[in-house]
Amino acid sequence: MIRVIYISWRKQIGDRRYIIARIKRNVSEGITFNYLEGYEDAKKDGLEHFLGFKNAQKLTPESIEHLLALRVISKERPDRNGYLSFWEAENVKDDFDILALTQGKTQTDNFEFLAEYQPKKGLKFITDLANLSRLKLPPKTLVKGDILTYKLEKNNQFDKCAVCVYKGDIAVGYIKKIHNQVFHRTHKPLKITVKAVDENGVTKQVFIKVETA
Repeated sequence: MIRVIYISWRKQIGDRRYIIARIKRNVSEGITFNYLEGYEDAKKDGLEHFLGFKNAQKLTPESIEHLLALRVISKERPDRNGYLSFWEAENVKDDFDILALTQGKTQTDNFEFLAEYQPKKGLKFITDLANLSRLKLPPKTLVKGDILTYKLEKNNQFDKCAVCVYKGDIAVGYIKKIHNQVFHRTHKPLKITVKAVDENGVTKQVFIKVETA
């Protein structure tokens, strides 16, 4: 069970991600929600409405739960099974976990729902590499099935939890914020495998599977 999801926002692809809010759940309190410092920073960078809410300060627990449900793929969609399989979530029944595993992205905004993963036996999740727009990797740099390595960058000036990913000696991207934290918490190395690559002249998007070795 995933207990914490962070919500990130960026102005457009290639721009900085702001971690703007946190959603928690536990047995005694249910689902709770709070804004983070990044919310104010994001508003200065152009964020107008929080997930479609014009008055984001008046969100209620009920409206948050409704909002989360809208970000989970519908049970009526014919492509649901394939979609969940891609995200390694085909056997997951809980909507909160499904949202966390699939990141809740849409074509109409730049919000992402990022799970706070804990290092444990059987950990497995899909994420996509950050910083590709700056690296401009040539096509075929990465292919499905590639095994990648990583290095922790604890002295990174932008993110103390930064994790740079490599193919051989070539840096091919970074683990995105929040997802990178588990790499710093684990005492055992994690395995990274390329799941899928989207190319169009350059490498546009790379999905990777992260799991306990």
